[in-house]
Amino acid sequence: MKTITRFKVQDSRFKFLATCILQLATYILLTGQSAFAEEQTDRYRLVNLDGLGAVFGMARFEYQQNVSEVSALALRGILWHSNTENWKWDAYGGGFSYRRYITHKAPEGGWIGGGIDTLYTTARYMGKEDNGYFVFPHAETGYTFSLKESRWLITPSLSLGNYIGNIEISNSNIPIMGAGMRLSVLLSYLF
Repeated sequence: MKTITRFKVQDSRFKFLATCILQLATYILLTGQSAFAEEQTDRYRLVNLDGLGAVFGMARFEYQQNVSEVSALALRGILWHSNTENWKWDAYGGGFSYRRYITHKAPEGGWIGGGIDTLYTTARYMGKEDNGYFVFPHAETGYTFSLKESRWLITPSLSLGNYIGNIEISNSNIPIMGAGMRLSVLLSYLF
């Protein structure tokens, strides 16, 4: 009985944390838009789709808003599916990132940054199933290439971080912690 109560408390804390993070990111993105009303707006908003991630089971869709000439915030949704011999994983969630452009003005050129993702995960192992939350704080870097005479951009990027969470299957608590990596190729459209 203690285990069930502990997971319910942790579950509600994760939900509260995820809700606060998404609300803060949405507020920042929406309030930042009016700051660009008098400037040329075709270079300040991007919609990104992770083509490489989708091929390997992780679909990621982002909205990126530049907050200055050299920085941007990104808000994303994530869907993930993975099968191994005995394990099946399904997850969905979201997160946000801050990106600082170091070689050119945003949204083109090299950038570094960091972010956090929260995923609600369902794991199945040998006929047993459990749900839990995972948090992925990470550092990221990438380079955005512009396709000439087009509103399309391509961004190879790399995220390195630490997965934090746990799943309980067959009365065994399986802590999932450790280094994680995400290699992406974002296809972006300026609007």
